[in-house]
Amino acid sequence: MASSTLSERVDWSISQLKIVLLGGRNSGKSSVGNLILGKEEFVTKERTSCSRRLGVVAGRWITVVDTPGWWCDFSAGDTSTLVKREIVSSVSLCPPGPHVFLIVIKASSTFSERRCRAVEEHVDLLGDGVWGHCLVVFTSADEGAEECVERGGPALRRLTEKCGRRSHSVVLNDSTEGAALLLRIQGLMSENGNRAFEMEEGICRAAAEEKKAVEQRAHLRLIGMKRHRALLRDRLRPLTNIRIVLLGAKGSGKTSALNTILSRECRRSVGRTARCQVGEVVKFGRQLTVVDTPGWWMNYFSEESSHFDRREIVLGPSLCPPGPHVFLLAIRVDRAFTETHRRSVQEHVELISERIWSRVVLLFTFGDWLGATTTEQYIESEGRPLQWLVDRCGNRYHVLNSRTKGEGFQVRELIGKIEETVSGCCSGWHYEIETKVLQEVERRRRREAERVGKRTMEKDQQRHRARAQLEKLEPLPELRLILVGGRKVGKSSCGNTILTTDSFGTNSQTTSCTEKQGDIGGKKVSVLDTPGCFPVTSDLLTASCAVLLVVNISSSFADLHREALEKQLQDGGRRIWKKTMVLFSHGDWLGDTSAEQRIEGEGEPLRGLVERAGNRYHVLDNKNRGDGAQVRELLELVEEMLVEERLDELHRRDHVWKGVSEQQQERACGKDLKENLSSRHPPSHDSREAAAPETALVDALVPAGGARRLTFVDTDALMSYMAAVFYGRQSSDGLRQPAAHLPFHLLAPHRQLRLANENRVVVFSRQTQQRRASEEDAVSVRALCHPALRGRALRRLSESGNLQALIDQWGCSSLKELEDFIDSYFEMVWEQTMESLHSSEPENLSAEMDAAVGEIGREELLLSIDRKLSKLDILEEIRNDVAELRQNLESSWRAIQQLREKHEKDSDKES
Repeated sequence: MASSTLSERVDWSISQLKIVLLGGRNSGKSSVGNLILGKEEFVTKERTSCSRRLGVVAGRWITVVDTPGWWCDFSAGDTSTLVKREIVSSVSLCPPGPHVFLIVIKASSTFSERRCRAVEEHVDLLGDGVWGHCLVVFTSADEGAEECVERGGPALRRLTEKCGRRSHSVVLNDSTEGAALLLRIQGLMSENGNRAFEMEEGICRAAAEEKKAVEQRAHLRLIGMKRHRALLRDRLRPLTNIRIVLLGAKGSGKTSALNTILSRECRRSVGRTARCQVGEVVKFGRQLTVVDTPGWWMNYFSEESSHFDRREIVLGPSLCPPGPHVFLLAIRVDRAFTETHRRSVQEHVELISERIWSRVVLLFTFGDWLGATTTEQYIESEGRPLQWLVDRCGNRYHVLNSRTKGEGFQVRELIGKIEETVSGCCSGWHYEIETKVLQEVERRRRREAERVGKRTMEKDQQRHRARAQLEKLEPLPELRLILVGGRKVGKSSCGNTILTTDSFGTNSQTTSCTEKQGDIGGKKVSVLDTPGCFPVTSDLLTASCAVLLVVNISSSFADLHREALEKQLQDGGRRIWKKTMVLFSHGDWLGDTSAEQRIEGEGEPLRGLVERAGNRYHVLDNKNRGDGAQVRELLELVEEMLVEERLDELHRRDHVWKGVSEQQQERACGKDLKENLSSRHPPSHDSREAAAPETALVDALVPAGGARRLTFVDTDALMSYMAAVFYGRQSSDGLRQPAAHLPFHLLAPHRQLRLANENRVVVFSRQTQQRRASEEDAVSVRALCHPALRGRALRRLSESGNLQALIDQWGCSSLKELEDFIDSYFEMVWEQTMESLHSSEPENLSAEMDAAVGEIGREELLLSIDRKLSKLDILEEIRNDVAELRQNLESSWRAIQQLREKHEKDSDKES
C-alpha cells in the first residue's frame, strides 16, 4: 500500500533511479539503503569494497550502491588508498552515473570543523560537479532537517550550503520514512533536469586499471608467501616455550592483540601502556610469554619520542629472558600507511637493534575492517611504503581480528608462523640481548629513580611551606593564567580544560592572543592563549597572574626547546620566573608513570627548565577532564606560587605606612632638622666629619631660610609606594592605569626625591641583613650626593666592586618594570661616571663647576625619566632613552672639561 501511495505522489520520468551512499563509519549508510529499498539488502558491518543492490519500489527499478566508510575525523590523506579507490569506483557500478549522492550523517554526533573538512575531501574525490547532486541525510533524528542543521553549528551549515541547502532527516526504524526520502530525492532530480552525474572518463579508467593491477600483484605475493612457508615447514621444530615482544605505534592495537593472544577479556584499557607489561598463558601445549611495550606517535621519528619511551622499548626484550623468539610489529589496516609512518616504524624498531628484522612478523590489526578484501590486496593497494616494510620482514605477516569469537584459530595459525620464523633464522633460537647496552640502561634507570624520590620530597616540602604561609592570607578572588609555549604543544587544549569549555579553537594554529574567562569554584579565572613562540613582556604581568609554560610530555625535550621557552620569557624581566611554572600537556600519555619519572628520564634540558621554574609543575589530561580535580589542584599550585610575592607586597606596604606615619610626626623647620642631625651624631671630631655629607646635602638641596625636613625611609617601601601612586588602581580589563600626578620629583640618580606639595627632601637608605653592608651603602649614597666627596666615593666603589652590589641590592617594587627602568638609569650613570672620573677627578672642583654639572645631569635625567614614566614603553623606549642619556652625559663631560680648563686658567692668573 505504501508503494501504491508513493507511485501516485511521485511522477517518475525515468525508468531507473541510481543512488550512491557516502559517509563516515557508523553513520548509518547501510541502514539508509535498506530503508530506501524497503527490505534488509545490506549487511550493516564494515566493508572495504562497494556493494550494489537493486530493488523495485513503486513500480520502478532502484539501484543503490553502498561505499566503504571513512573514519569521521580522518582527512582523505589518512584514509587508506583501498577505500578511496572504492569510493571513486562506485560511479562505475551504476552506469552512466548516479542521479543522487546521499551524504549520510549521524544526527546525534558532534559535527566539528575537522569532520566537515573530512566529508568535503572525500566527496571531492569524485571530481567537479558532484556537489550539485548531493543531499545531506541525517539518521536517527527526532527533529527536522532544518533543526539538525541549526543545532549542528557553522561547519554543518557550510556543508549544506555546498549541497544547495538540500537536507533531509529520517528515523531508521520507521518503515514509512523511505517514501518521504524518495520524494525528497525526486525533488533534487527535478532540479537537475533528471540528469545523471557523469565522472571524467580518465578518473574512472585510471581507477579500474589500478584495481586490476593490484589484483595481479596480490596474487603473485600470495603465491610467493605460500612457497616460502612450505619450505620452512620441512625443517619446522615445535617450540614448547614461546617468547614474544609486541611493538607498534600508539593506537596500533598492541594491547588488544595481547588480550587476544592471552585469551583475556578485551576490555578498554584504563590508560596508555607507558611501561612494558608481561603476560603469560599456556595455550595449545605451549607456554606463551608476551611483552607489551609503549607505543610511539605514528608520525614521530625516534628522536622526537621521549627518552623514557625509547628506553622502555629497548628494555622490552630483557623482560622475557634469555631473549624473545619473535617481535610482532602491529600495523592497523584501517588507515593509510605513508612514507612518514614507514620511517617512524623503522627508526623505532632499530632502537633495539638492526639485527632483529629477521625475527619481525607484521601483525595486521583491526582485521574485521578488511571484510572480503584479502591481506595481499590491502598490501598491494596501500603502495610502496607498506610493501617495503613487508619485504623487510621477509614477507611474514598475519591478520588478527580482535572482535571475532574464533580467536583460537587465529592464535593457532600465529603460533605456526612464529615457529616457521624461528626455524628460518640463522642466528639461533632466540634473539640475543646486548648485555652492555642493557646494563647501561639499567644503571641510568636506577640513578633516575633516586632523583625521582628526591624531587618528589622537595616538591612536597615546598608545598607544605607555601600552604603554611597561605593561611596568613585571604584566597585570591581572581587569577590570570598566561599560556606560553611552542607550536602544537597543546596550549589551546589546556585552556579549554582549565575553563571546562571549548573556548579556544584546537583545529587550527593560534595566530593571535585570545583571552577567555570562567568561574571555577567561586574564583574568577582568566586564561590568555598565546601564539607559538610568543614573547612575554612585563606589561602582561599583573599582581595575580601566573605564566604557565606548556610542554608536551609525550615528546622529547631538547636544549633547543628549552632555549626557545627561555627566549619567550627574556623580555619579562628578572622576576618573571618567580611566577612561572611548567604545565605538561598530553597527561594521558603518562599511563601508570609519574611526572617526576618523565622529568628525570628526559634529561638535563627538561630538568633544568623545571628547576628554573622553582620545581613547580603540573600535568593536565586534556582527553579525560574528569570531575575537575586536576584543574582545582592547578589553581592551588598557582596560589601557592604567588604567596611569597603577596607576602613581600604586604611587607612593603607596612614599611610605606610606617614611613608615612614617621613623616607626619617630623613637622619641624630647618632648626629642628639641624638639631635632629646633631642628635644623630655626638659632637666629636669624628662625628662632625661623619655628619658632614648629610648636612651638606640638606644645605645644597634645600633653599636657605625655607622650611626643611629630611626623612630616611626604606628603599623597598619607597619603591612600592612610588609604584602604587604611579600606577593607581587596577582597571576592569586587568591593566593598571597611571595616576594623574606624582607627589614627588626625582633628583638625579642620587636616591633622592623632592615632595611636590612640601619643601622636603627624602634620602633613600637600604636595610639589609648585614649591618656592615648597609652602612657602606649608606656612606656611598651620601658621598655620591655631596660634590666634595663624589669623586672619592666613586673611586672607592670602583675599586671595591661594591657598585654592582649596590645596584643588585636596590630592591624591587610590586611592578617590575618601574624598578628595572630606574635601576638601568642608575647603573648607566654610575658606569659613565666611573669611566670619566676614575683617574682624573679632582677633589676640589669649585662649587660653580659642580652646580653646572649637577644641573646638566639632573635636567637630562629628569627629562628622560619623565618621558619613560609617561609613555610606559618598557622595551624600545628604554633602549632609545639610554642612547639619548649617553649623548647627554657626553655633553656633560665636555662641559666638565671646559669648566676644568677655565678653573685652571683662573688659578694660573691668580698665582
